[in-house]
Amino acid sequence: MGRVRLLSGLLALVFGIDGVLAEVTVRVATFNIENFDGDTAQEDAAVDILLRVGADIVCVQEINNSPASAFTDLADAAGYPFRFLASGTNTFDGSNHAGIMSKFPFATAPVTLDATDLSGDGSAMDITRNFVRAEFDIPGAAENLVIVGNHWKSGTSNEDEFRRSVEGQRTMQTTLPYDSSTIPYLVVGDMNDDINDGADSPANFNSLPGGLPGGYSLGSDISFPIPNGVFKPMQASSGSQRLNLVPAFQKDGSDATRNASGRRLDYIWRSNAVTFVGSEVYDSADEGLGGGLPKFGAPLSAGTSATASDHLLVFADVDIPDDQSGACCTACGCDDTVNEAECLGLGGEFRGAGVECGMEIPACDALPSNLVINEFVVSHDGTQDQEFVEIKGDPLDLLCGLTIVVIEGETLSKGNVDLLVPLDDCGGGLPCALDSEGYFVAGGSGVGADLVIGNGIGRFENGTQTIALVRDVAVVANDDIDTEVGGGDGVEDVSVGTVLDAVAVIDDDYPVSDAVYFGAIPLGPDGTTVPAGGARCPNGIDTDAFDDWVILSKALDGTDGCVPTTPGIDNPTTCGGDFNGSGTFDLEDYAGLQGCMGETSATCSAMELDGVCGITIDDFEIFATKISGP
Repeated sequence: MGRVRLLSGLLALVFGIDGVLAEVTVRVATFNIENFDGDTAQEDAAVDILLRVGADIVCVQEINNSPASAFTDLADAAGYPFRFLASGTNTFDGSNHAGIMSKFPFATAPVTLDATDLSGDGSAMDITRNFVRAEFDIPGAAENLVIVGNHWKSGTSNEDEFRRSVEGQRTMQTTLPYDSSTIPYLVVGDMNDDINDGADSPANFNSLPGGLPGGYSLGSDISFPIPNGVFKPMQASSGSQRLNLVPAFQKDGSDATRNASGRRLDYIWRSNAVTFVGSEVYDSADEGLGGGLPKFGAPLSAGTSATASDHLLVFADVDIPDDQSGACCTACGCDDTVNEAECLGLGGEFRGAGVECGMEIPACDALPSNLVINEFVVSHDGTQDQEFVEIKGDPLDLLCGLTIVVIEGETLSKGNVDLLVPLDDCGGGLPCALDSEGYFVAGGSGVGADLVIGNGIGRFENGTQTIALVRDVAVVANDDIDTEVGGGDGVEDVSVGTVLDAVAVIDDDYPVSDAVYFGAIPLGPDGTTVPAGGARCPNGIDTDAFDDWVILSKALDGTDGCVPTTPGIDNPTTCGGDFNGSGTFDLEDYAGLQGCMGETSATCSAMELDGVCGITIDDFEIFATKISGP
């Protein structure tokens, strides 16, 4: 795949053989320019370094506000038209500011973040220098790039360590609005501590240490004990706040960003949506050494870095996902409408920008196709809170992209979409799933459903209707799929999506004026109205035949002579004329039929065959066509 390279503001599009953009690379830097106030020699050296490195975006620290034009002059000379300097209000160092300079425009207005902003506590004042946060509109990127610039408290006393530990927690709060898996963001700056140091002492602060400046007020959102360790909040981050440290070394192998002390104080941290490409701690004294990242212009003189600052500039090339959608393999199959960042946010595997589903290599796992409507009830005695539709398939299968669709079959209303029950979200944005036995129940509030439909009472009508299990539903409630004037002709004219299974119940108006759809098996009528519902017998078997089904009990428990309901568990094995549950229709079943003649009971419901509860000669005549011996 190709790459979009954004370095020094020069947009070069490099295409792969398929002509599809793959990613956007941005160069980002952090640079503490010691007490920068526009001193000519210092500014010239800093500008030379910035031009040599050619970063697209630079976070700077220790920018003095005297003279006010110094920061503007620096940005102009280094070629950064977009710039912002954090304010010094409500903080302890109002003269040295964190700032940000960019060759790309701000997507939204950059902001200064102080302790009050981050804590929500109006009296909080626990940050040494305010943070700066900016979002950038990067050409070709899927999401805005977010960068947070920091400059924490310096020093080695307990008071200093305490203040940095608090600032570490505050830093993590700056990224709370952004999900690490989907939003590319970086946390950078002079953090004034070395991650290579040993354990801090004390391990925890249980109260405010001595030596804090007057006016220091810890925000009420931070409570004791406070771990002593400025990087602990970043290292402990996970999930939606995950940060990853970008490694960075001088060309001579040192990771020091301040040569005088030999310590590493300046850092770049990235979210999961950012991919690390390469990095370097720039020291002009190393120009004669091999290696390092590509740079621009002629090598600088050895003393340039020392003239500019007591800190070295740290820079990194990072990839952020582009806005090209492509095939994404998730637990719910293939989706080619998302980009790489969105795919990773879904926990998926991206198969490439521009790749359509069906063309991905390797292919995504297929979604289950053996799902069936195994049992359902649309009408029963008493309060209508135990209606349900039971789906059966392989244990733990996800019901991704599936919807239960109910189509009206009555006279002038036939073809109307009466009810849609989406199965894509059973809570927390996760799709519904079959249980460990392979069942899922959507239904009324009294049935113990996995998903309660609406208010859980009376969600199905008591007339002719078709119930379908549909993938990628293409209709909404009240759509008409049978569009002929005068109530339709009983043939669907509009696709509802991919129908995996369908079954219908009918009243005595079928087939004269009522209709069923999708080739569904019609069950009923029960006298003049629809039966309670139906169940597959044998359990889970689908041969697309009427004999797959038995009529269910409107009393629910089988006391009316029809098969009792069993939502969420196996259907009865003694049903459909198989009185002994042997799987054949034999003389033992015939004996059972004889004993049940004229009976209306749950036990005798096994011999109910004609759709009318209670065993009569009509059931015998049907059984006679089934008996196979011995």
